[in-house]
Amino acid sequence: MIRADADEEVVTSEEIAQKYGVTEPIVLYWSTMKGFPEGWPSGPGRTLVRDAAEVDDWLQVTLPVHWAKGQNSDNPYGLPEGGPRDLVSLADIAQWEAKALGRQEPVPLATLRGYLSKKTMPQPDRTPGDNKQPEVLDRMWFRKTATDWVNRPRRMRRQKESGAQVEQDPAAGQRSTRSSGSGQAPQVDVERIVETYGVSRPTASSWSRTEGFPQEGDPAEVDTWVRTERPRSWAAAQRRAGRGAQAAAGASADHRKEPAAAQTAKAKDGPGEQVELALEEIGPRYGAPKHTGVSWTRVKEKRENGKVVRRAFPAPLRTGPRAWDSDLVDAWVKEFRPHVWASHTGAGPVLANPLPEGDLQDLLDVDDFAEVWGMATRGEPLARETVNSYHNRGQIPFADRTPDDGKTPRVLEYHWYRKTVYDVITSRRGPGNFEPRTPRA
Repeated sequence: MIRADADEEVVTSEEIAQKYGVTEPIVLYWSTMKGFPEGWPSGPGRTLVRDAAEVDDWLQVTLPVHWAKGQNSDNPYGLPEGGPRDLVSLADIAQWEAKALGRQEPVPLATLRGYLSKKTMPQPDRTPGDNKQPEVLDRMWFRKTATDWVNRPRRMRRQKESGAQVEQDPAAGQRSTRSSGSGQAPQVDVERIVETYGVSRPTASSWSRTEGFPQEGDPAEVDTWVRTERPRSWAAAQRRAGRGAQAAAGASADHRKEPAAAQTAKAKDGPGEQVELALEEIGPRYGAPKHTGVSWTRVKEKRENGKVVRRAFPAPLRTGPRAWDSDLVDAWVKEFRPHVWASHTGAGPVLANPLPEGDLQDLLDVDDFAEVWGMATRGEPLARETVNSYHNRGQIPFADRTPDDGKTPRVLEYHWYRKTVYDVITSRRGPGNFEPRTPRA
């Protein structure tokens, strides 16, 4: 998903590496540091992308040396403007060098004198008694000489033992440590996070270093944080634990009563009479295509953590030819295909789970579409291929955003606005009962 307020540009790890002149493993290392912008999957292969402006802002504060490489500017640090032959002192250069290193205090003059003695810094352009005008009383440099040196190519390396960032000046080899921002590691049980939310260990470690994460690692506070800051991971954990299915069942019992039309549908079979449905009759009984009914008969029981989250389709009464008890099929459709049951009984749209909250201008990709649609109508995500097939056949609106459409934020594959997705879900009374829609302009 791409947030409605996302920046104009999103970038992949490969693009970050290219822009700032590093390798992809370095970008992967940055992603473990505190405050590095969170990514989200998008495009073919679910490539991880991030907000380009957030990445640039983070680098400017945390790793200014690498940030400068990506600015494509002759003056990335914002050094004072002036004529190229203006004279500047060693104290001026100390302040400019501090800007390049992201420090608040000027670089010590003794450090710069060391650079001069080792000849890793340009020698002064003017010295006292050189008989040039204007007369100078101390060593001075032309502005261009100083700015060229401050804006020189730099490299950084990390100090493995402490985890801090160490800036290495290739001119003099002097090290100056900069905290990576991770500080003292929170006292959290990373393994418990991995087990509870089904994420990888690097992801769990990254969460623990994110600003606002509960420092004491209290499970209840962690769960609240994940629910607020990582809602998709939290929701997936609930489904795995079976709590989502139980909540849906409770909501169904409390808030959804069987429509009177459903009673009529049962009554037409006759009291105490067992009505048999042939294979080709299952779908049409509920206003669905024959192949839909056939696909239902293949549904198997699904368990998560030892709990049944989906019952298998009822077994046939007999084989050769196969036939099913209509009451058993009705009960299964009512519970596991509530939107189809609503269409069959004449009720309004009925959802197995409420639609997630979010800005209606958020952009959802095909995987988001499949998850929201499936969870709302049957309690489990649809297959990505299913939504793609509907899209290709024109059975859902054409994507609101396409790659290289010139709009912002940039997308790498088809995306729909959240409003479009919700309109599709709430307007469908059952599968296969609407005509192909006209693609959006």
